[in-house]
Amino acid sequence: VSTQSTGSAELAAAVWWSTILLLKLATFGVVVGVTRNIRKVYANPEDCQLVGKNPEDAKTSDVIIERQRRAHLNDKENIIPFIGLIFVYAISGAGEAGCVTLVSQIFTAARIVHTIVYIGQVRQPARALAFFVGVICNVYLGVKVLLHMY
Repeated sequence: VSTQSTGSAELAAAVWWSTILLLKLATFGVVVGVTRNIRKVYANPEDCQLVGKNPEDAKTSDVIIERQRRAHLNDKENIIPFIGLIFVYAISGAGEAGCVTLVSQIFTAARIVHTIVYIGQVRQPARALAFFVGVICNVYLGVKVLLHMY
């Protein structure tokens, strides 16, 4: 078991790419909200009242908004584990800064492509391929840490 401390380059790469992914998560919720306002589709009665609509007009079945919302939920389910894994990978010394950066770039690109093909309704297997590239990155990081620490 190696317990040597990692260099700051690995940690800096993990911080940089995690911040980009967190900004994607933070801003995408705003995109969904703006789309709701543009399409005048509100999920809650109080939101309808706020804009002068009948509270009974609240609905959660708008196809475009639901695709955006599901893409955002999928990001949450995949980006949060990645951030944990990339930091563990960087801190554990399982990989060098170049590898932290490369895996982060691949994962980030996969998540961006996944969002574009999900919202753009690009036919399968485009979305599945983008999804599995991200999954492979997460599995790779986890396995590398476990092997390194064993």
